[in-house]
Amino acid sequence: MGRQVITENEPVWRALADPTRRKILDLLRDGPRTTGELCAHFPTSRYTIMGHIEVLHAVGILTFERRGRERLNHLNPVPLLEACQRWLRPFSAEAAAFLLNLADDAEKRETPVTGLSIDIRAEHLVQRPADATWRSLMQMERWWPRCWKEGETLSFEPRLGGRLAVVSAPGEPGGEAGGTLWGAVERFEPGARLAVRGAMGLPGPVVGVWDLELIPRGQEATRVVLVHQAFGPVSDEDRQCFREGWDGMLSALARFAEEA
Repeated sequence: MGRQVITENEPVWRALADPTRRKILDLLRDGPRTTGELCAHFPTSRYTIMGHIEVLHAVGILTFERRGRERLNHLNPVPLLEACQRWLRPFSAEAAAFLLNLADDAEKRETPVTGLSIDIRAEHLVQRPADATWRSLMQMERWWPRCWKEGETLSFEPRLGGRLAVVSAPGEPGGEAGGTLWGAVERFEPGARLAVRGAMGLPGPVVGVWDLELIPRGQEATRVVLVHQAFGPVSDEDRQCFREGWDGMLSALARFAEEA
C-alpha cells in the first residue's frame, strides 16, 4: 500500500473528472472491496477498470492492501479533503457541511444501525523524520482535534498498557475524576508503531483496535499509515464520524510535528 507525494491538487481533480472513477469511489464509501468486486459493477473489461484503479492509486485517493491472494482497495479520503480545503475558506466549509447534513437528515430521518465492522485506512505524509514524528505523536493531549465536552481533557499514557481516555475534573476537591476510556495501548514500538484497543467512545458491545505505523521516507519525511477496525453495532453516522475524524487527526499530527 502506498501513496505518492502530490504537490498540487490538479491531479486529484483530473482523476475525479471521469464518471467511472467517481463510481469506484462511491462503491468504496462503505468499506474496502477486492478488484474483482469492483469490476463486477461495470460492463467494461477488467483491464479497463484496473486502469481506472491505477489512476486513483497514483494520486493517493485509493490504497492497496494484500490479504492472502486478494488485493483489497481502500478509499483514502485525505487527498480529497486537502483538495477541498484549498478552495473552501473555513467559514464557507462549515456552512457547506451544515447544509449537506441538513439535507441528509431530511432524506434519512433516522440513522440505521448495522452490525458491519469499521474498516478504515488512511495515510498522510509528514515532512519530519520518524523519530520527531513519534515524539509529536506521544503528545496527543497537545494536538488531537477536540471532540469532547467542555471541562473534559484528553489523557494519554505513552507506554504498553497505557490508557487513552477522556477525563473530567473531580466534582469536589479530593474526589475522583470521571471520564470515558477510549482504549489501552496493546502495541508500543517507539519510533515505529502504536496500537490501541478499545471502543474509542462508541456505545454498546463494540470491540475495535486502531494501529498507526510510521514508515520513514528518506531522511526528512515519514509516511503515517492508520488502520482502524471494529466489530459490533455501529451506526452509519458514527462510521462516517470516524472516517472524517481520522483524516483530521492525521492532518493535525502532521501540522504539530512540522511546526515543532
